[in-house]
Amino acid sequence: MIVFVLRHADRQSDPADDLTPAGQERAELLARMLADSGVRFAYRSRFVRARRTLEPLEQTLGGALAIEEIDDVQRTVNAVKSRPANAVVIVVGHSNTIGPIVEGLGGKSVGPIRPNEFDKLFVLFVGPTGMATLLPLRYGAVT
Repeated sequence: MIVFVLRHADRQSDPADDLTPAGQERAELLARMLADSGVRFAYRSRFVRARRTLEPLEQTLGGALAIEEIDDVQRTVNAVKSRPANAVVIVVGHSNTIGPIVEGLGGKSVGPIRPNEFDKLFVLFVGPTGMATLLPLRYGAVT
């Protein structure tokens, strides 16, 4: 299984639950990057910024992307683990949920994510035994 785990794109301070223009650009870049990846399952929180981060990918893939809203780390981990071994999944969370989700899926600690840090993208390659290899990346403009 391949799992992309990331924090929502750059958010506005007011209203606090929407993306900035830079955040919208980052979300569009994410869609372009993952359009051909085979991603078919998505998990996100209920917040607008998480939804808007996934919107360009959803538009690109149309009905091929199944999105589920989950606001609980353990439920998210369990949902991802319930997918087939060959699944490609994306999880869009928040600065305080990304680390626990990565660790729950078998990855190593990713450390803290700063309040204004939006460019981290973690890719987990989860083997059939549940052992995971973590690839930390950065995407889009530096934050």
